[in-house]
Amino acid sequence: MAHIILFENINFHGAHKHVLGQEPNLNAADDNFFNDRVSSMAILEGNWAFYPDYNFRGTPYPVILGPGLYSNVVNFHIKNDDMTSLLPVTTPPTMKGSPLDNHIILFENASYHGAHKHVFTAEPNLNASDDNFFNDRVSSLAIFQGDWAFYRDAGLAPATKYPPVLGPSMTNDVRRPGGYPFVPNVGIKNDDMSSLQPVSAQATVRNPELLQEGVILFENANFHGAHKHVLHGEPNLNAADDNFFNDKVSSLAVFSGQWQFFSDAGFKPRPEATLSKGIYPSVTAVGIKNDDMSSLQPLL
Repeated sequence: MAHIILFENINFHGAHKHVLGQEPNLNAADDNFFNDRVSSMAILEGNWAFYPDYNFRGTPYPVILGPGLYSNVVNFHIKNDDMTSLLPVTTPPTMKGSPLDNHIILFENASYHGAHKHVFTAEPNLNASDDNFFNDRVSSLAIFQGDWAFYRDAGLAPATKYPPVLGPSMTNDVRRPGGYPFVPNVGIKNDDMSSLQPVSAQATVRNPELLQEGVILFENANFHGAHKHVLHGEPNLNAADDNFFNDKVSSLAVFSGQWQFFSDAGFKPRPEATLSKGIYPSVTAVGIKNDDMSSLQPLL
């Protein structure tokens, strides 16, 4: 699976978009926000080529990039706010970004609901002028890589650090995504965080909730439109604090395990499909009715 996350602003700030294969047109009618708006990128899997025009036209940017962090595309021979198409390639990378050693997702509401933000490096100010939604708005979080410290105020000041260091889950000495469904349960005040950073200190909280790498749901076919991360069983896509995706799923990607998908809340009446790791550009092609899903769960 190829997987890249595009960001609107440098340093992984602003809106973001997941691309899971060939994307011939960032100016598509059903998903056009990122046309000529890419300033930074995180490549999770695959090697990628980039183009200034749609359908991989125009002279490609003179670089092939592989897994890593690219905090400012201009440092890698890609013009800022100019990209219109991209695709995974078999060509080896010609430049390397920073290692992708740390990854956390912050969520607006408890139980991984609401808006979310990916953080890969030290984030000294969640109230930054180009990305301030999550300042004093973190209620839950999922850690994929690294051990992290969290702070009440901007600037990562030691005096404002919360007591815990949080990390992924450990299973047979293997790190897997670890979830913290409500941050006050581990000593972080709700809706109060303003900065965070990866640290060398080991996690002080053991046995967080074991999460799947999960599923990403997309509003439109071909992984277009809004998206939602589902990291454990989601009994109700129409929950009061996170209801946009109820009856609005047209494509999806499964990143680990096997998942079942249901038309009604509460995992009812029976699964429409059971899917393994892979990308599914149209749910109707795998037996799931379009714009009809209301719950999903991993198989144990």
